[in-house]
Amino acid sequence: MTFRGIHAGSTRMDGIGLNMFTNDELYDVHLATLDLLWDIGVRVESEEAREMFYSAGCTLDRNTNIVKIPAHLVEDAIRSIPKTFRACGRKRENDWLNEGNRTGFVNFGEAIRMIDPYTRKLRKPFKKDVDDVTRFCEAMDQIIVFERALGPSEVDPDVAQVHIAESFYNYSTKHAYIGMNRPENMRAVAKMGYVVSGGEDKFRERPLFSQSTDPVAPLVHAKGATDTLLQAIRLGVPAKINSMGLAGGTTCVNLASTLVTHNAEILSMFVLGQLEKRGYPMVYGTSTTMMDLRTTVACVGTPELALFSAACAKLSQFYNIPVWVAGG
Repeated sequence: MTFRGIHAGSTRMDGIGLNMFTNDELYDVHLATLDLLWDIGVRVESEEAREMFYSAGCTLDRNTNIVKIPAHLVEDAIRSIPKTFRACGRKRENDWLNEGNRTGFVNFGEAIRMIDPYTRKLRKPFKKDVDDVTRFCEAMDQIIVFERALGPSEVDPDVAQVHIAESFYNYSTKHAYIGMNRPENMRAVAKMGYVVSGGEDKFRERPLFSQSTDPVAPLVHAKGATDTLLQAIRLGVPAKINSMGLAGGTTCVNLASTLVTHNAEILSMFVLGQLEKRGYPMVYGTSTTMMDLRTTVACVGTPELALFSAACAKLSQFYNIPVWVAGG
């Protein structure tokens, strides 16, 4: 049984499209990324991840923790990532197939302030607000997958993601993206998913949520994020690698240069994921945008973000890998 929907033809455009590059230009970006990963490398703060890279044939500077990745490992990782990703919901009719030229929409996250719907005043969100927004996203037909929208301010921030997951399991039948910040939280939320699914084997067959792992621009893989990704793979949880650079701040102000460093951050994480488990489902993500040079605030929703997201979408289509981009 499939939920792709019935289309009269295969040439479609569902949503707004922006064709920014030729295939030759995308290949040039790819080659520049391969050069960066081998000539400059990425800093990996997790000892376990560093040893995995080193054992696979990467070079490792143990003084700086810089890992340099040869091109063949990158190419092999791109080939081994599944070209279609099924975001499984608790209800099968809420499954979403991320493939080809299909376009869907999700809510954005994670807000640290909210406008109270009754008083209209700006305040911190609480656990009840998390529950309310989860129910809201569940009711919206336009939202295909639940993204953590708010964080409960009254709980310990080290375990806030576990509370968000609890709200998701209680009030949503869609798939979810919830970025766990620690391996301990990943284990807890995966075990919750095993219970909801009726057993670990059933969850592994149809995982109800995905991990969102964020590299740190420029070209750093933090220990918490990396170790949590490895834990997710072992527990049967899919992942999105979602770089969040700030052009003009943590990356070059030039968007083309930012695209290369962004791509290097994503592809190096892809290599690690495929080293741990070949064929592991991974999604190409981006929340990269511009920094306001006057205030140092991240400008989400700017024209530059739209252009960069379109560029990442075309690049991931070039790789034939599922993609998730920020819309603002």
